[in-house]
Amino acid sequence: MTDKPMGNGTSFETFHTPCGLTIAHLNRAETEFVYGEVFRDEAYLRHGIRLAPGDCVFDVGANIGLFTLFVKERFTETRVWAFEPSPEIFAVLKTNVERYGNSVHVYPFGIAHEPGQAKFTYYPAYSIISGFHPSAEADADAVRAGFLNDWHARFPEEGDPPAFLVDALVRKTLGGKREYDCALRTISGMLRDTGVSRLALLKIDAEGSELQILTGVEPGDWPKIRQIVMEIHDADGTRLPQIRQILERQRFACVFQSRGKLETAGIVNCYACQVG
Repeated sequence: MTDKPMGNGTSFETFHTPCGLTIAHLNRAETEFVYGEVFRDEAYLRHGIRLAPGDCVFDVGANIGLFTLFVKERFTETRVWAFEPSPEIFAVLKTNVERYGNSVHVYPFGIAHEPGQAKFTYYPAYSIISGFHPSAEADADAVRAGFLNDWHARFPEEGDPPAFLVDALVRKTLGGKREYDCALRTISGMLRDTGVSRLALLKIDAEGSELQILTGVEPGDWPKIRQIVMEIHDADGTRLPQIRQILERQRFACVFQSRGKLETAGIVNCYACQVG
């Protein structure tokens, strides 16, 4: 689809959704994939995760804002704070949420265990795996698993595509990466800055930063967080047990759900609800 001027005068390629939204985006294939997960499959509203009018939501790793858009379209009176450190992705995110006025606030920085700065790696051809913890092997596995997952969803009767084609796609996708020095804040710092005393949902999709994000929550702030949904990247099997221990110690009931073929890349979804 050709570029189309958005409300702020900036031109981005656009994606017209089945639900009637026009969304600025960077890559049609990944936008279709994430839109399907978020809007059609409602992947973030499972295992007891609930939202209601007036709730406050933090969207950490917002990318172009599809989850924020979903929340605002489904629960119009919610308030969302969205965080995206990549300047190129942030520009698209900001464009997409302008329609919601001051009920959505966007911030051009990442969330971590302490304030500071870190180098962010951005993949133009596959922005959803961009992050602060690049790994040639893990990133290649994620691209490969994502492609195979999409392939089998589109062609369920077919076997795997030829390996050499998949490998060529991986090399092309990971080529041309860019790096940026980005600011970091913490969840506790943002709770103070925003004045949010009760966070209905903390959504985290931060490509390997999830453990650092959780350790940035100060002890006195855990009771303010009602629910957490996050994508966990755990290729070596060490991160998920640590996350489980943190959440269960803070009285969250957790469900861990595999991501189909993405599980081969160590990617698992976590749904956590505060109990007691």
